Amino acid sequence: MTSVEAQLETIAPAAPLQAVPLGAIALAHTSVDIQIGALPILLPQLLVALDLNYALAAGIVSANAVVIAIAQPLFGLLGDRKSLRWLAPIGALICGAGLALVPVAGLGLHSYALVIAAVILGGLGSAAFHPEALAGVRQVSGAQTSTGSSVFFFAGNLGFALGPILAGALLDNGGLSSVSLIGALPIVTGALLLTQQRAIRRPHGEGRHAVRKHHVAVGLVVYVMMLIIVRQTVSSGLTTFIPLYFHDQGGAQAGGTAGLVSVLSLASAVGMLFSGAAADRWGRRAVMAGSMIIVFGALQLFLNATGILQIVALAVGGAALTAPWTVSVVMVQDAMPGQPGLASGLTLGTAYSGISLAVYSLGMVADRFGLDLTMAVVVWIPAVAAVLSLWVPDQIRQGVAETGEA
Repeated sequence: MTSVEAQLETIAPAAPLQAVPLGAIALAHTSVDIQIGALPILLPQLLVALDLNYALAAGIVSANAVVIAIAQPLFGLLGDRKSLRWLAPIGALICGAGLALVPVAGLGLHSYALVIAAVILGGLGSAAFHPEALAGVRQVSGAQTSTGSSVFFFAGNLGFALGPILAGALLDNGGLSSVSLIGALPIVTGALLLTQQRAIRRPHGEGRHAVRKHHVAVGLVVYVMMLIIVRQTVSSGLTTFIPLYFHDQGGAQAGGTAGLVSVLSLASAVGMLFSGAAADRWGRRAVMAGSMIIVFGALQLFLNATGILQIVALAVGGAALTAPWTVSVVMVQDAMPGQPGLASGLTLGTAYSGISLAVYSLGMVADRFGLDLTMAVVVWIPAVAAVLSLWVPDQIRQGVAETGEA
């Protein structure tokens, strides 16, 4: 047994997977990511209600994302050093409250500043939830950590897919104010998660002791996080600008554009489920580079097709877009043995930093050059990601990742 395996066994003992606490974490994850998935669908209505330009509208998503990007690693580090099992359920509740307040601030109070404050609140709740929840998954998954992690990430993608569907249906039938109902979902799942806290609790100070025994492969961590940002630029660009692009092109209703975003999210969940097996068979580098080539071709077709072909192209692109995600998370965890909270916070937080950087930048491009060029930029980025992925190692060098010796 390698030293990494020994350390992971200390963190997650070889025991049967505990389905009930894992299910509670997964349901809470779905409810949290429903809030995040719903937010872009509100942009066209907020843009009209508050008389915003594209950059300010995109800034609503960006504000949520930048808070998550900054706070999530900090919550992860704190969780590694102190057992804060309550962070996950309380974070879910706060995230729901944030989205529930967005329509109130935008429609009731007509305040852009208060909308930003509401999405920041939601971002803090999400940032508190994710690292501790993913670390909890390691505790309740026993020897089946890959299976537990797959369930966790699938649940999150399911939330991203359901968010636009629920938000679009509520907008078309009840208006912007009715979207606040979505914020009630984490109340139920957060309460369920509270009942499972004894099983989810993880050892105190596990990260602090692991740092003394293992050297973190800093270069690899930084490079993988850079790749996450590049890929997330595509994902966040699509989810944010598909509603605005198709609304601008043909005045599509919220339900129609939400359907496209949901296709993207559902396909992304499917791609994530199979990514681990693909990496085991063909290698990490092949999955990360090959998937981006598929994304590039599929998204080119998506922008130039109509009807069912357009939907199929978006689904293929979405599935390939998330294929490298689980691989990336595992690589960072392998490079940071014994620090699951910090590793989770860095990878998940980096994904949201990609959103914050990409969405606002693309919003400025849209204001200056139009949505056509913005979408063209988004669909060409996977070609860059494919080239950068060619330098990803299939295996982490044992001298750094396993023994800590340079």
